[in-house]
Amino acid sequence: MQVLASDFDGTLLFNGKFRENDLKKIKQFQEKGHLFGLCSGRPFMGINNVCKGYLDFDFYILCTGALVLNKNQEVIFKSTITKQILESFYKQYKDQYPIFIQANYKIYTFEKEGGEGIVREYISSLDEVNGDIYGISMNAITSENAAQVCQEIKTLFPELMPHQNKEYIDITENGCSKGLGIKKIKEAFNISTIAGIGDSYNDISMLETVDHSFTFHDSPECIQEIVDHVVESVDEAIDILLQL
Repeated sequence: MQVLASDFDGTLLFNGKFRENDLKKIKQFQEKGHLFGLCSGRPFMGINNVCKGYLDFDFYILCTGALVLNKNQEVIFKSTITKQILESFYKQYKDQYPIFIQANYKIYTFEKEGGEGIVREYISSLDEVNGDIYGISMNAITSENAAQVCQEIKTLFPELMPHQNKEYIDITENGCSKGLGIKKIKEAFNISTIAGIGDSYNDISMLETVDHSFTFHDSPECIQEIVDHVVESVDEAIDILLQL
């Protein structure tokens, strides 16, 4: 049995659409008894509505590794941020960047513009954020600025871990990452090897943790340098994985 964990945005989803060849190959992969799962920075509600009718995941690594679910959406692992840290972080950055809070399987935000079709719950106060807080996301406008803000967050908030995804930053509890999510899946499913595919900086911990790694020809050079295979699509990655 082979197991493949895939990033979502820029790997499976492109401008709001899936590639037909990818969907067909993933279905064939699963029908043969292999496992195909998600490894994304999005929360569950940012995935579920988009994938309904297209993809049926065997596991979910969400919120950049802060929440790991099995096929039935039962919690395997979770890592949370305290409300106090969230309040301090929001106070620091609320006037600089759009901020999105991943909690209780939802996305909470004060912003009413943008969002690219992602289901969000608009709030007027942090008191409206309920349940476990898995992560914080922010748009740092440019990739270069995002890299600088990540370093600033590490200094100002040692309890947190920033993960850059181009101009976006996903923030989790310190020590949490997509790589940690991969380890939790291996433990939960009692599997010795797992493959992963992703396209950006926040995928590095996943790509360094998996046993077989894939990225794309248009991914940043530093990502291409650390993977085992550079491919055109998830479709091609699955073909290679089945030959290993």
